[in-house]
Amino acid sequence: MERSMAEAEHPLIEAFREFSPQSAIVADRARKVFPGGDTRASAHYSPYPLTMKKAEGCILTDIDGNEILDCMNNFTSLIHGHAHPDIVDAVSRQAALGSAYAAPSMNQIELAELITERVSSIDKMRFCSSGTEGTLMALRCARAATGRQKIMKMEGGYHGSYELAEVSLVPLPDQRGDLEAPNSLAVDGSFPDSVLNDTVICPYNEPAMAKKLIGQHADDLAAVIVEPILGSMGMVSATTEFLNTLREETLKHGIVLIFDEVITLRVDMGGAQKVHGIEPDLSSMGKIIGGGLPVGGVGGKDELMQLFSPDSAHPVMHASTFSGNALTMAAGFAAMNAYSSSECARINEMADRLRKGFTRAFEQAGIKGQVTGMGSLSNLHFTDEPIHDARDSLTGMIAAGHVSRLLHLTMIRHGVMLASRLMCCVSTAMTDEHIERAITALNESLAEIRPFIENERPALMR
Repeated sequence: MERSMAEAEHPLIEAFREFSPQSAIVADRARKVFPGGDTRASAHYSPYPLTMKKAEGCILTDIDGNEILDCMNNFTSLIHGHAHPDIVDAVSRQAALGSAYAAPSMNQIELAELITERVSSIDKMRFCSSGTEGTLMALRCARAATGRQKIMKMEGGYHGSYELAEVSLVPLPDQRGDLEAPNSLAVDGSFPDSVLNDTVICPYNEPAMAKKLIGQHADDLAAVIVEPILGSMGMVSATTEFLNTLREETLKHGIVLIFDEVITLRVDMGGAQKVHGIEPDLSSMGKIIGGGLPVGGVGGKDELMQLFSPDSAHPVMHASTFSGNALTMAAGFAAMNAYSSSECARINEMADRLRKGFTRAFEQAGIKGQVTGMGSLSNLHFTDEPIHDARDSLTGMIAAGHVSRLLHLTMIRHGVMLASRLMCCVSTAMTDEHIERAITALNESLAEIRPFIENERPALMR
């Protein structure tokens, strides 16, 4: 494998290589068939990702035999961890009956009934194959309903793998413009100008600015889409005041309000919208509703969802090969049925203790740091400055530099898997012992990397 001089020289990266020699071999093999050895950008990290052999409950086992506590859960999608018995049984039984029929199945209806019962804003819904598709269909529905073209999204918001969903995902300081009227930024060279022109960027957690921007663009806006928690930019929670402002102003101007609950549906039985007491017009879903299999969904008010109806004269087109496939529906129903209000409360409480323990670890190590999050979702940051939007989060990331990467790799060696951006979440497979194990791993990891922080990023020391 190609290695840069910096990678070869840094002791903590060398320690990771020594920890995972078989994964290094597989990474070399992967590079022969995948560009850069990667087929999923979010799951890749340098010098190479661990290759997994199996997983059960909250424990991952890589091909070197290392057992690692999974605090990432496939980027929050595995609410019950891995190989939950009810899900395994449901998938096994359905696989023997067929995986995808291109026809209705009873478990489609059963899962939809469960979701619409829990989420009060959803009168009707449709399944699709990913959260990306869920947000895309919500936006198309909004355009069809309003006859308008433009979309407002939040600076730092992520809504999937298509251009409009990623505009201004990373608001770089030299490009983002004024907070009152942020620039529409492309994240790579694939974005057409038309997408940037059709996207109005709103600062997160700034009610007065949001109200002004919505008023300025109201005649052109089909939808305002928002994550109740900024997932990709550090698990930054929206304030109720901010979300209320979006709700009030969209109602005032006849704009469709979309909550992207792909990540946040887990924080309450009725999603983050239940926590805030705010009902959007449409909600996008994914991750936990599929029980570990690919899934997405869009649901909302009856009058909007009827635009998808095949009985309509000109329905919004939505055809997707694996939407509502019987295998995913079986897994999803088993997973959601097992996710009770008591289990939701339990993992939220464990995550609260995890955040407090992680915060103490930074304090005891004498390193600047904090943990943001809500419910069972959390993110570590190497900063002690307040974080209330993507700009604050990104400022911390830039200041931390390579230290975030060093912590990620060191935590893996100490037996805990976080996302490379230091995101973590709790699953129902975890117990109090696992929470203590994660806190201990952070204490040990910070102690190990502290000398390097003192030499390479001294500004991060308290």
